[in-house]
Amino acid sequence: MPAAFRVARGPWPGCERMKMSTAERDALLQALGAGVQQPILCLPEALEPYSHDFGRTVRRMPAAVVRARSEQEVVHTLRVARERGVPISIRGTGHSLRAQSLCEGGIVLENAEGTPDIQVHEDGLVEVTTRTRWAELEAALNLAGLTAPVLTDHMATSLGGTLSVAGYGARSLLQGAHLDQVVRLRLILPDGSARWCSQEEDGELFRFALGGFGQVGFIERVLMRTRPYRPVVRVQLNRYASLGEMVEALSWMTEWEGPGPDHFFGQQKRGEVTSVLGASHVDAAEAGATRIPGPPEGMVRERTHLVVRPGYFIQARTRAEGPLETLPRQYWSDYCFEYEGLRAFVQYLESGPRERIWDDNCLVRMLCLKRGAVRWPFDIRSIGTAPRLYGIGVYYRIEPGDDARAAMAREAHQDFLARCLELGGRPYLYGCNELTPQAMQHCYGDAWSRLKSLRRTLDPDGLLNPGGLP
Repeated sequence: MPAAFRVARGPWPGCERMKMSTAERDALLQALGAGVQQPILCLPEALEPYSHDFGRTVRRMPAAVVRARSEQEVVHTLRVARERGVPISIRGTGHSLRAQSLCEGGIVLENAEGTPDIQVHEDGLVEVTTRTRWAELEAALNLAGLTAPVLTDHMATSLGGTLSVAGYGARSLLQGAHLDQVVRLRLILPDGSARWCSQEEDGELFRFALGGFGQVGFIERVLMRTRPYRPVVRVQLNRYASLGEMVEALSWMTEWEGPGPDHFFGQQKRGEVTSVLGASHVDAAEAGATRIPGPPEGMVRERTHLVVRPGYFIQARTRAEGPLETLPRQYWSDYCFEYEGLRAFVQYLESGPRERIWDDNCLVRMLCLKRGAVRWPFDIRSIGTAPRLYGIGVYYRIEPGDDARAAMAREAHQDFLARCLELGGRPYLYGCNELTPQAMQHCYGDAWSRLKSLRRTLDPDGLLNPGGLP
């Protein structure tokens, strides 16, 4: 028996649903363990952390967890799953919200953290495995005088997880999405075969893999653009009486092309509404002496200037651990609009029940998103024609046992989704909303139909990432 193989004795989670006998269970675990180095997790206490995600609103117990640290181990696991007809979900750090990385009674393939494999090329491109965490990549790039064009809000997440959902951040104002930076990727298809893809080489698979929630395969490795690293940011804080007032002050962003900030986010938190603009500089002296040019000079209501490191724009999050029933639930969703749609949506938010957004456990956060050169099939920016769009997220953190507020959060997001669609906006598919097939067809039309066709060809039994898209 391989050293990596550990058999769970006693009842096996998911066994009844999969209708497996004990012999079939043991054969599956034996087959999985034969091709990976890390022990297969299959005991109930080891599987528990993989039965829920960051959202903590759903519990789905897998039958086994494979912690893959190489392309060969991913290929092996996908082939075993297909041969035996077992569903399999890919998981990075489990930072999903609606069970995308969970798999009831099947296999969770964890894109496990290991020794970073980061190769910085002389032309400024970087080749890196998707198991790498953003903090690891950024540290390596900074040592080379480079930075990722867009930084995620949560640097402990994996590249693979972020690229599968598109990914945005404060630098999206000028740089767009994470997936806009990818030049080439290595994709492992559901049958375990692998190939390199780009816009010119298997372009359709390239476009459906990025931001495609793992529906056409596993992104193993990417070649990405970088930018010169400027380690200091001049920050301007602007405070407002309401979200509506802030939105009115940001209309210039939609088409502005002159000198200006390269970072932006706005938020309402604990009753305070603030926009944060930043411009990058080579050192603190330059940052301290240089005001942010362009329209921000006229945003004078109440202004504070700071000189900070780029990490100022990253949201610090601590991952709580413990039994599911003791952890807070996260009901998060983001909605994307052109400017007039954003104005109407914010008016709708502020005219609704006060407790929906004016609450210590609710954060409203806004980004400005530059449109990319490619219209990715499931990108929230796939609406309208404006050079920039706006994303606005409503994030509820519900304490354990507070079922009344959880029900309020679910109902609120159902209403927000309906209003978003009425206004011609798009919901971020990463969020907690469950879209019906009819809503997916309404939003994504030909792309949704084409994805279903690709799935029938590449994964006829629908085994890979069955919860990836609504």
